[in-house]
Amino acid sequence: MPRLTEIAHSAVRAVLTNGEVAIDATAGNGWDTQFLLECVGRQGHVFAFDIQPQALAATAARIGDVPNVTLLARNHAELRNAIPTKYHGRIGAVMFNLGYWPGSDHAITTTPPSTLAAITAAWELLRDGGILTILAYTGHPGGAEEAAAVEQQLRRLGNNVAMEAIEGQASTKSAPRLWIVRKCPLSATEEQSGTLNYGA
Repeated sequence: MPRLTEIAHSAVRAVLTNGEVAIDATAGNGWDTQFLLECVGRQGHVFAFDIQPQALAATAARIGDVPNVTLLARNHAELRNAIPTKYHGRIGAVMFNLGYWPGSDHAITTTPPSTLAAITAAWELLRDGGILTILAYTGHPGGAEEAAAVEQQLRRLGNNVAMEAIEGQASTKSAPRLWIVRKCPLSATEEQSGTLNYGA
């Protein structure tokens, strides 16, 4: 079985196109920021969030001096206010890696209140057909509870959702979990009638 990070990247790559705008909601070491930049190309743009300045410095070192990325020292719960309004409803992909930043203080982790607020905002920012990936690591204190809260939140997003949940291979109960969520577009007829499309 491929690593969950590889599965997440494959899912995003199938949806995100050159010239689009994407969000790395938890920059960390910058792996997803770099990946998203490769997907959107020079004509696209990536916004990367992290509350730890050291993480943003690591991300900046990884991606180099590129003009089409914005590094934001803000909580991902502030997604809606931090992203320019001209991009609202036009974001192609949002990626989350929940837990702590590897190599940092493990006491600093994502938490359910901010994560759930960020997921709600990310869903609103996505375009029709856009994708949301959430990789939750459950081995640290509070990780399993955050994953359970994410699962419940995703089921409340609405009916225009195509979702897949994948559990990583692990010998303990602390296996990481990945959710891949697509925002299904509505046809003109469905928009008029209020009927939601369950298709992928």
